[in-house]
Amino acid sequence: MRRGDQGGRGSRVVVHTRREMKTEPANWKPLERRIRALCAEFMWMYRENGLEYYKHIDTRRYLILDGAGRCFRRQDAELVCVDFRDEFRRVTEALDA
Repeated sequence: MRRGDQGGRGSRVVVHTRREMKTEPANWKPLERRIRALCAEFMWMYRENGLEYYKHIDTRRYLILDGAGRCFRRQDAELVCVDFRDEFRRVTEALDA
């Protein structure tokens, strides 16, 4: 199971596996390429299967990106590639909107 600390850029994240515990660096590059200064609205949470999981600080929704900046969203039990602009809007819009 992987979970991130909520530190800023350059933070390291503790990765728990059944037999060992290691850290891995937060990867901000895919998000920075997409939204630049707005990265401050997100926390890097973890990496799984080549995908970076970023959580919005207000809505608590996840934005999932691969190394090339393609965006993914969970649909049922699968991750599907989705339009970045639409997904960014969904992740960042106010919960009461």
